Amino acid sequence: MKNSKNLLTLLFAIGVLTLTSCLHIVEEVTFRNDKTGTYKMTIDMSEIKSMMDALKDVGEDSTATEEASGEEDSGDTDMGDLGEELSGVAKSLRGVAGISNIKEMNDTSTYIFGYSFDFANVEALNKAMKIINKEKYDTNADEVFKFNGKSFERMSVGDIGGELKKALMENEDEDAENMEMMKMFFADMDYKQVYNFPDRMVKKSTNTLSEVSPDGHSVTITLKPFDEEQAKQKAGVGTKVKLK
Repeated sequence: MKNSKNLLTLLFAIGVLTLTSCLHIVEEVTFRNDKTGTYKMTIDMSEIKSMMDALKDVGEDSTATEEASGEEDSGDTDMGDLGEELSGVAKSLRGVAGISNIKEMNDTSTYIFGYSFDFANVEALNKAMKIINKEKYDTNADEVFKFNGKSFERMSVGDIGGELKKALMENEDEDAENMEMMKMFFADMDYKQVYNFPDRMVKKSTNTLSEVSPDGHSVTITLKPFDEEQAKQKAGVGTKVKLK
């Protein structure tokens, strides 16, 4: 994962302050019958923000000292850098045929980051995903999604939670104690995938973690990269969905 060391160091520092990572990743894709749709990625660390605000309220005197020394400004800068790392896609996707309405979320006041865009067809979506995966995670994947109206497939590539875990584990031998602490802080991290089919009904999804919405138009898969039970089951992002 590109720039993973700086990103993980920052997230770990935040985890030390708040005693939890509280990191929630949501990938939501909508596919219509005419093959157009919308892709949205959200990285939600708002719980961390709430906890940090609570800590500031408890230690107002120390906070005032930090403000005087410029430490608070440094923290804001760090979160801004993190937001840019997580949400910056507009420049790279601009000009990609079939991709439009690109929006970025870089809200350092709530610690919510991400991006969204519309796609004209699945081919355009896969081109966009190839660029994003290469730039952010240094992985190559020509095809992430398949959709023909009657069936949908998410290939076993582009696993953001898996890439984050991989980046963490690569440094495990350098400081085993710190790595164990980091894994503890990331224990509650989850990566949720939501696939919407407004013009179709879901008949079946092969991923054992799949949950079909009450109206039958959506499938949700929730992965927990550091969950030992899911690791034993070799849980992954891949799934095939039959539609009707």
